[in-house]
Amino acid sequence: MTFEEIYENVKNTFLAKNVSNIDTNFSAVVHITGKDEGYIYIAFVDGQKIIEPVKHNSANIVVSLSSETFEQLVKKQIDPFKAFTIGKIKAKGNVFLALSLYKKYKNS
Repeated sequence: MTFEEIYENVKNTFLAKNVSNIDTNFSAVVHITGKDEGYIYIAFVDGQKIIEPVKHNSANIVVSLSSETFEQLVKKQIDPFKAFTIGKIKAKGNVFLALSLYKKYKNS
């Protein structure tokens, strides 16, 4: 997948989700590594969703993964937690907050 395809996938999925059950301000940067590198900034701020194809320095967490790993996640060929435990996804920052919000997001 190209970075543009990844960004559109993340954007469409993120914007379609009902996040009314998330009451915490939160921001993340997804760093896609490899040949077609890029950054995606995602945030929940005062109930609003923000997504931009930019690097942002004040995010609560930075998640890094290759475009190949992203494609495997989309196709459900690998579980996100397994990918994290085997090092295909790396995270820096408030991982516990990110995990708790991920569970709420996933169940919305």
